[in-house]
Amino acid sequence: MWRMSRRNPEPDTERLGAGKENGMETERFMNSDYGHMMTRQEGKTTKSLSERRLFMRKNFSFFGGASILYAVFLTFCLYRNASGLTYPFFVAGTLVYFYLCTKKSGVPWKADGIFYLAGIELLGISVFLTDNVYILFFTKMAIFLLMLSMALHQYLDERGWTFSKYLTALCQGLLETVGCIASPVNDGMQWLKEREKERNGKGRYILLGLLILLPLLVVILLLLMTADAVFGRLISNIVDYLRIWDVICILFMIAAAFFLSYSFIAMLNEGAVKENCTKKKEQEPVLAITFTSVITAVYLIFCGIQVIYLFLQKGDIPGGYSYASYARQGFFQLLAVCIINLAIVLICLSLFRESKVLKAILTVLSLCTYVMIASSAYRMLLYIGYRQLTFLRILVLWALAVLCIMLAGVIYSIFRPGFSLFRYLLAVLTVCYIILAFAKPDYWTAKYNMSFVNRGTEALQSPDEEFYEDFSYLAHLSADAAPVLASDENYFYLRQRSGDMMEYYERMENRAEKIGIRNFNLSRYLAGQAVEKMQQAD
Repeated sequence: MWRMSRRNPEPDTERLGAGKENGMETERFMNSDYGHMMTRQEGKTTKSLSERRLFMRKNFSFFGGASILYAVFLTFCLYRNASGLTYPFFVAGTLVYFYLCTKKSGVPWKADGIFYLAGIELLGISVFLTDNVYILFFTKMAIFLLMLSMALHQYLDERGWTFSKYLTALCQGLLETVGCIASPVNDGMQWLKEREKERNGKGRYILLGLLILLPLLVVILLLLMTADAVFGRLISNIVDYLRIWDVICILFMIAAAFFLSYSFIAMLNEGAVKENCTKKKEQEPVLAITFTSVITAVYLIFCGIQVIYLFLQKGDIPGGYSYASYARQGFFQLLAVCIINLAIVLICLSLFRESKVLKAILTVLSLCTYVMIASSAYRMLLYIGYRQLTFLRILVLWALAVLCIMLAGVIYSIFRPGFSLFRYLLAVLTVCYIILAFAKPDYWTAKYNMSFVNRGTEALQSPDEEFYEDFSYLAHLSADAAPVLASDENYFYLRQRSGDMMEYYERMENRAEKIGIRNFNLSRYLAGQAVEKMQQAD
């Protein structure tokens, strides 16, 4: 819901009359700051949907100008440069653009928004520090979701929202942004039309003419190029000289960024996502008690087996299994079950009426989940000791640690219905992921695994362990691992043992040579420096 800035809660107004709307006392007045007809209802200031649209159109020169500048800046930072030095500047520019738009819209900046700002910018900085494609992908997704959450937090009062309302609002915000995709054209045409009335100009018709010209010119040029070889060669030479394809891609990226950014602000200002949250839980808790009680009973039996057979190492292992082989399995399945349990508890808290019996069952289910987390982590650690590290195995351990912290908040919310569970989970995920994003898992994977290679001594190995020889996996690690793999003790050894590692070193060297100011990536730069240093020593 659009709100007036707290810094100016009582703008200059002209009282136009009073009356009743929806059974409530209202007072109509004209806001001299914004020029909109507004309604004061029980101490709150609101705007109708049509007035919000009018506000965006009358201020198109600001919102449209800011959006096009932001689109050009975004394209400069990101075009063919998804993880360079410009990425944190792109993130900072996005935050500045959003702040200016909220300020122009009269939306007060909330003090606790600093958490979002810090988290988003830290994630943006982490992008140019790593070369791991999975970390880069998840980081960009995290930045996107944090920005969307920050926007809803700034424009709406979500203190009374349930977890399901948060998820619904996030999805609705994305869909409504797509629904407002035509807003830049509609608002721009209306704004030009009003300017023409004042200046008696013809700018609107020039713009329409250009929009008609561009696709028509492309079609005509293609037809003429196929009709005459000389003309076709001339146009081809011009295209090659001007790098037309790059120009087209840049213009498309600018246009897409402009439309999406403007549509997003339009969606927020139009109040497409509603603040109201239906807190009433209408589902009968007996339904939840029926299926959760059976599942919990199964979990209790399973957890008892984990304590006796896995942790205490008592009881008889099934035939064909040693204790080591029994323990080193099932961690991925248990991780999946833990995630399912978390979803079950969240769904029950969101849909079903309060019940002491249901609360007790959900608490026991959550405690069983802790036992499963411990079992999965223990099995994974045993497996790592046997097969060493991979990125996926590190990710599993990280996910289990995050689930532990998240589950604590879930258990607390079972007994404290007013607890803002979504914001707690968002904070946990943000902080934990920032740690992962800066940790460089590939570096630690290489460092740990290289301690298990056969260098002519078996001092590091226990009798039942094999030496590490999966150099093909190491050769597919990112540049984050290069400071280890191209170190004095490892470079010559790996180059002699693996052709894949030779290709890895060449790839690191070639990528480092392509680094410029705009696409500077610290991880790739350090990898190139490490390889170059060892080549000079060769």
